[in-house]
Amino acid sequence: MKTRDFIKRIFSKYRGKKFEIQFPDGERETFGDKDDGRFFSVKFVTEKGLKNFMLRGDIGFAESYMLGEIQVEGDLADCLSVPYDPSLSLFEPTVRDKVKFITMYLKNRNTLKGSKRNIKSHYDLGNDFYRMWLDENMQYTCAFFDYPEQSLKDAQLNKMEYVCRKLELKPGETVLETGSGWGGFAVYAAKKYNVKVTSYNISHEQVSYAREWAKREGLQDRIDFLEEDYRNVTGTFDKFASIGMLEHVGKSNYQAFADIIHDHLKDEGLGLIHSITKRHPVPTDLFTDTYIFPGGYIPALSDVIPSLEKHNLIIFDIDNLRLHYARTLHFWREQFYEHKAEIMENFGEQFVRMWDIYLSGAIASFSAGDLTLSQLLIGKGRMSHARLNRKAFHDPEGEDYHWNFWT
Repeated sequence: MKTRDFIKRIFSKYRGKKFEIQFPDGERETFGDKDDGRFFSVKFVTEKGLKNFMLRGDIGFAESYMLGEIQVEGDLADCLSVPYDPSLSLFEPTVRDKVKFITMYLKNRNTLKGSKRNIKSHYDLGNDFYRMWLDENMQYTCAFFDYPEQSLKDAQLNKMEYVCRKLELKPGETVLETGSGWGGFAVYAAKKYNVKVTSYNISHEQVSYAREWAKREGLQDRIDFLEEDYRNVTGTFDKFASIGMLEHVGKSNYQAFADIIHDHLKDEGLGLIHSITKRHPVPTDLFTDTYIFPGGYIPALSDVIPSLEKHNLIIFDIDNLRLHYARTLHFWREQFYEHKAEIMENFGEQFVRMWDIYLSGAIASFSAGDLTLSQLLIGKGRMSHARLNRKAFHDPEGEDYHWNFWT
């Protein structure tokens, strides 16, 4: 059977939105039966790209797209949503890809040294690169939108405020943060809530940026940005926050992560974990592990919760912000496109195509696929005096009711 005949047979089962495949010799074939006005076309420029996709599925498509052997006219995110359609079942990884995955896993393990190397490959690309397409507070995590048209800047401020309200921050409290990013949350919390934040991060570029930011704001006495691994935390704290860092911990380190929360959070203290999650445990896809986040692993809740349960940490609230992340990524990609020429000049065309498929694939995964964004609000100890409802998470003017058995 010819390569194209095999692909035609596969997509003959597809019942999603219409799209076109252009084969290397110019032949065109349309698939799907839903016309929603978002038609796209996949052009296989070379036979090599066609065979790579057929034999290796997602990773083959991604690598051929990076090399220009596959082109997409229309929204790349629409294209990357196709495999999630329930009418279609595509490819399983080949033996070659499975061997490659095991090799990448062993190479990218999150030891103390390995974590530093893995983080450097992504976050130390340079602050100027991220400044082009993130909001002005350099938030590289899911925003929280009051309405779809809200600006990214305001939605990211909402997210930080949302976390602060959940943690019930009070002036003078101490906060342990693991994974500070560029320092946005620590600066926001210290400035608005007058708390003292100790923040751990192993990205040199991010820590340098965060320290300069704190200095400009006059917050040096309230924020301590440490270029240090979270496993080396010392001291005890009133509150704990981890925003977009768990994805880099590695599945084998979840118990160590839970140990840090338990050992360094005071009794009756609250903690919040904000992380991308999956609907069920599956390995990181080869493209992401190879090209974007070496050593990364997106957990399912069932991966994380048992480690917390071993310390009897109470889970008060689980929030799913899946579609908020899809919207956040839409803004990031639009701003990335606005600076595409400059990014290409600095990093090259293959880098731009790699990040395009990464951002577009993430939009597809949060919109139609298996990715979710979870916020877990947890507490240590008996926690007998807790909030009655979730209203205070959203309404700063509302009564912050607490209650216990004797109220």
